[in-house]
Amino acid sequence: MQKAIDFSRLKPRGVRQAERGPAKDATQLGGTALRLSHPIILVVALMLAGCGREGLSSKIVEGAVTCGGEKVESGQIRFVPVEGTRGSTNVSAIRDGHYRIEARGGVPLGRYRVEVVAEKRTGRKVMGNTRFEPGMVDETIRLGPPAYAGPKSPLVAEITPRSNGRLDFDLPAR
Repeated sequence: MQKAIDFSRLKPRGVRQAERGPAKDATQLGGTALRLSHPIILVVALMLAGCGREGLSSKIVEGAVTCGGEKVESGQIRFVPVEGTRGSTNVSAIRDGHYRIEARGGVPLGRYRVEVVAEKRTGRKVMGNTRFEPGMVDETIRLGPPAYAGPKSPLVAEITPRSNGRLDFDLPAR
């Protein structure tokens, strides 16, 4: 059997200060609130300094993506950490032959397998998913060897403190 909840004892949100009693500031508390806030501020500041990529140094990475020497219209590029590199996979869309990864400070320093999904439009419309419902969309085809788009990609990149952040990739044509 369920127990009934007594809602009469609950106070609505936004209750005015006068209903709760007089406010106490730091001077009425003998400075206790002010003294306690300093260590709390210090702890919060130290915690925030460690947020993000666990203290990893990063670089903003960008570049051109081509296939057989021609720029890739659209697709996706992924930097997957390998060989002891810490951090997660970093992903960017390829638009008009260019990509840029700057979120969270860029890509952490280290060694990466680079996976590239390269596409181009055929000029035909096909039934597909638009943003909100099924409809006609541009048909696309994949470019380059399929291996470059997954875990068997032969592309490797090393991002070091001396890297300038520019990494261009040219996939072989099929």
